[in-house]
Amino acid sequence: MHVSCLAKRWQHHSASGGYDRLAPETGATVFQRAEGSGFLQTAVLRRLWRVRSSTTVHLIDYRYEDFLAEWRLLARSWFRKPDVVHVLYGDEQLDLLLRSRWLLPSPLIATFHMPTFRVADRFERLQKHLLVGIDAAIVVSRCQLKDFRCWLGLDKVAYVPHGIDTRRFCPGNDDPQRRQVRLIIVGEHMRDWEASHRIVDECNARKLPVQIDAVLKRSLWPVFTGCANIRLHTGISENELIRLYRQADVLLVPVIDSTANNTVLESLACGTPVISNSVGGVPDYVDDTCGWLFGKGEVVGIVNLIEQSVIIRKSPGLGVSLRDLSLLNLVGTESRNRW
Repeated sequence: MHVSCLAKRWQHHSASGGYDRLAPETGATVFQRAEGSGFLQTAVLRRLWRVRSSTTVHLIDYRYEDFLAEWRLLARSWFRKPDVVHVLYGDEQLDLLLRSRWLLPSPLIATFHMPTFRVADRFERLQKHLLVGIDAAIVVSRCQLKDFRCWLGLDKVAYVPHGIDTRRFCPGNDDPQRRQVRLIIVGEHMRDWEASHRIVDECNARKLPVQIDAVLKRSLWPVFTGCANIRLHTGISENELIRLYRQADVLLVPVIDSTANNTVLESLACGTPVISNSVGGVPDYVDDTCGWLFGKGEVVGIVNLIEQSVIIRKSPGLGVSLRDLSLLNLVGTESRNRW
């Protein structure tokens, strides 16, 4: 089967992470945003496109280069018709192909990653009349199913879980025994920074032996101003990121909403359990066998869980950590049931 994929690479994704990895893994022909010079990249054409384009109304990160990628895919399809066109980020890339659907000679499939409230205005008002052009849609969490089936039709939408490259993200050989609990915070999308800061502060207020590694873009470092026992990282290699996942006892990832989360997948693949919130699509990927889910905005319950781990680790003869999932389930049961 000849598949053409309209792909997108997010700067904050790790080299081996991101949904765009699906395209080369399936042998698809890839079209994506490209920076460069040439006639179609001139400042005049770029400025003219910005003036005429209305994509900013319903697309958050759609640029002239994304328009050119769609145009290249459409033009190529006239010379070599693909069996199917798959737009990997329908909520951030799909515009020209949908507006010019009659020119595309192939079935059009799109995967959607955003919570439905982020795309509701587009699909209920701005481009409602164009939705007939989407032959099938893939969503990456069950919480998206109801709305997308309402917009596109019950038989047109399927839930397919996100994945990660487990050849790269996998458990290490070392399981260091230490009394200090190590947490890792990674990423930025839809994170609950207020709760994250309060959790760090409360761990310090209780004088818990906790060391936190936070992998964030530098502009987010001020979020943790005044927080002790935290090491900030940015621009690190994928090897270093994997090392931090493997050395951590748990990934701390409070969110305000979510569908699939690359950070969660990377952490779990490295054998590191997850503390997050029971919102959006998180329960599709995290359950009692691999982590704990708390109510949105919860702080005290999470810190209590960390404190219980500290107490157990200090117990003579145990020396276990949150990574010991059999004990992890016993320790976390009361906390999970409360929230």
